[in-house]
Amino acid sequence: MKRFFKSVICFALLAAMLPGVMGCAKIDPIRNDISNFERFMDAIAASDFDAAFACLTKKSTTMPTPTPLAVPQTKKNATPAPETPVPTETPVPTKFISLEDFTAKYSAIWEGLGVSSVDYERLDTNRSSDSTTIKYSATYHTRIAGDLKNEYEMTLIPEGENWLVDWDPSLIFPGMTWGSTVRISKVAAKRGDILASGELLAETVSTDAVLAVVADIEDKAAFAEKAAEMLSLDAEEVEKQLNEAKYERVLLTQLNEHDFTPDLKEAVDNLEGAVVLEKYGSDRVYPRGELMAHTIGYVGYVSEEEIPSLNEGRSETDGLYDTHSIVGRSGIEKAYESVLRGKDGLNVTIRDENGDYVSTVYRKPVEHGLDVHLTIDLDMQERAEQVTDLVLWGEDTAAAVIAMNPKTGEIKTMLSYPEYDLNKLAISADTEYYDRIYHQENKPLQNRTTLGLYPPGSAIKVFTASCALENGVVTPDYVFTGKIEKDYWTPTNYGRWIWPPIKRTELKRRTEPMNMANCLLHSDNIYFANLALMMGEEMFLGYLRSIGMEQSFPFELSVGKSTLKVRADSEELWNLRSIAETGYGQGQVTVSPIQLASMYCAFRNGGNIPVPRLASALYQTEGLEYKRVKEFEGSTWIEGAIEESTIDTLLPMMKNIMSHDYWGTGRRLQARGVVAAGKTGTAEIGSDKTREISWFVGFRTDVPEEDELLVLVMLEIPTDDEYKYLKFDIARELISIDDPVDPNAAPEPTETPAPEDSTDAAD
Repeated sequence: MKRFFKSVICFALLAAMLPGVMGCAKIDPIRNDISNFERFMDAIAASDFDAAFACLTKKSTTMPTPTPLAVPQTKKNATPAPETPVPTETPVPTKFISLEDFTAKYSAIWEGLGVSSVDYERLDTNRSSDSTTIKYSATYHTRIAGDLKNEYEMTLIPEGENWLVDWDPSLIFPGMTWGSTVRISKVAAKRGDILASGELLAETVSTDAVLAVVADIEDKAAFAEKAAEMLSLDAEEVEKQLNEAKYERVLLTQLNEHDFTPDLKEAVDNLEGAVVLEKYGSDRVYPRGELMAHTIGYVGYVSEEEIPSLNEGRSETDGLYDTHSIVGRSGIEKAYESVLRGKDGLNVTIRDENGDYVSTVYRKPVEHGLDVHLTIDLDMQERAEQVTDLVLWGEDTAAAVIAMNPKTGEIKTMLSYPEYDLNKLAISADTEYYDRIYHQENKPLQNRTTLGLYPPGSAIKVFTASCALENGVVTPDYVFTGKIEKDYWTPTNYGRWIWPPIKRTELKRRTEPMNMANCLLHSDNIYFANLALMMGEEMFLGYLRSIGMEQSFPFELSVGKSTLKVRADSEELWNLRSIAETGYGQGQVTVSPIQLASMYCAFRNGGNIPVPRLASALYQTEGLEYKRVKEFEGSTWIEGAIEESTIDTLLPMMKNIMSHDYWGTGRRLQARGVVAAGKTGTAEIGSDKTREISWFVGFRTDVPEEDELLVLVMLEIPTDDEYKYLKFDIARELISIDDPVDPNAAPEPTETPAPEDSTDAAD
């Protein structure tokens, strides 16, 4: 504030004594070195570089007049010396700066650093008769480099009755000299890798550019044909680029180290008019192509609309997103964008007149993106993909396959089928490829494991049973005794029934009596519809919500929210029919495969539903060391979702379902080397009954921690008998403990039941 009033007084005197004189012109006969120092610094702080320039000496701002050199005299008749050029004047000194250059230099540095304000403090003053030396500190408050504080030394000398600044570049930054510059360079952060089982699944690699030198090409059409064939380009487009080129060189394509093979590079080198510029840019590549496509995800360019939200919480020095940036579009690439992206580095350096390094003004080290290591077991993942691809065929089939540790929540396998090639969608999508898979009947782009919502069919019956047991509605020995006519039952004890009767699972070798164990074994719809009606809407739906239905599901990837509805196309209130149908999993309830798998984990995890997880740890490279930055631990989503006593009751029944010794719906599993427990289910798709959702959910029992595994298989298939048991072929190869069959061989065929032993599509 004192400097402000001092400046006001100074300018008032100037106006009064010398009207029309500006800047640091003569204001009074007193020694005004301190006030001119402050005037110069205030002008710099205000970015008023014209006013600051007016405070400089003529020595700093005026180009000296060249001085002629004396020509040496020679004696008469002397032999002339060899002819050499003789300078006629001294070289012009460079130790001065014009107003235009002064303003341009300061403006460029201020803009480059984002200088918002400047603070200064005078530290010491030494005066002599012909100069004043002021030592001071100045802090540049910048957007790019934070606060840059340095100590300076300024000399003021008298010119007339004024003491003016004898300026030189060191007053911008210490270490700057005449002819030096400030260089601001960003060091781009490298995007982190994605790995599983120690293998790279996503990485950033450098790209080489293939350029065409227009002047070196005699026949543009011929060149275009050769280049297009070699580089998989369009010949007409290449020729058009050459004909319309505004510059000497035309960029034809960029190729990463995987695509730019030695043979191709040699062929390009031999193509007259083509040159290769190495390490021109970078590319995101997926070495395994389709493997785990939906889980890994891919990257793409940022749109204008996304920029504000992406840059929230990031500074300019971190590296702001713009339309040239890439961002995760799906899967792990999207979920871990903030850690994969990293933060750019920044170097602010002083360079001499030759461009050589002098000193560093500011340095922010680059923080490369962290590597994300997944919990995926690649051997198991590959096997799941091989088997699924072998047993399913046609564009009217699709699948979701999940294998996870039911106690830790670690995902070992995650497959949405069909998949797609990540390399053809990353960054700049292959539009022809994208259009083809977008219109494919079984929708390869859909992630069925997390975003697909499906009626669980009979897979929900274990939860219907657990609700009835835990609320004391029935005991395990409860036997249904209602009247069944030709496999149909019309409820009569719960109010007026105005809907079609409920059909039980069609089965010829039915085990009696009709108690909980036998009805789970044969997946009898009537038994579980009756349990739901006995419990009623409040108790039954309340229980389903308590174990996660209609709740947001915690997972790294986006998950569809499970639903409890009366009917998919209706807003009507719950009624007897909708409650009964929910009891056996048809119509009113939908759930994602990842949530249903996690709910089943409770039967192997002491009743707790774990939070599933895909990332095991984050790593970064520090010098020669590869360090773990963070390790992810298992956690519980819903504690005590199922009571221990309920598990003790239902687990033996679930084992029987999967045993070949019983006539249960899961007997065709035939797991090798392990006793499995679980449930199957089927639900109709649409009203034409030509397609169905087929479920298998099972887990290993009585195994050590390292062998714990739960497997879920969901198929979208036609209702034809040839598709009916394919889920077991996939599940068997994952849940079995002994060595899998030859991956190149077809899966071991399951038992084909005789017609009289078949079950219908509502198991």
